[in-house]
Amino acid sequence: MIPPDNEFREKIRKDRISFIIRSTEWVLSVPNEVWSKKQSEFINSQFQNRKSYPLTKSQYLHMIETARRLSDRRKGSPPMPERFRKKVSEENYL
Repeated sequence: MIPPDNEFREKIRKDRISFIIRSTEWVLSVPNEVWSKKQSEFINSQFQNRKSYPLTKSQYLHMIETARRLSDRRKGSPPMPERFRKKVSEENYL
């Protein structure tokens, strides 16, 4: 398995952030009863369809672990974007 290039990863990251923003706006704009019911329907549908997934749990975890090993990324959170890293000068260490 060849890991995706950085441009593709960046596109996926932006898509995820956009989805989260849209979802958050929707949740904040509707009454609790509405989004709670939708969330419950979604989760229940996932349980009902679990037998139709193309991969078993162990196959999926193996696929993820293989991709992680091949991409040379550490397990856990992705690296923090450069713009959020604290700028530290050499004089702080002297």
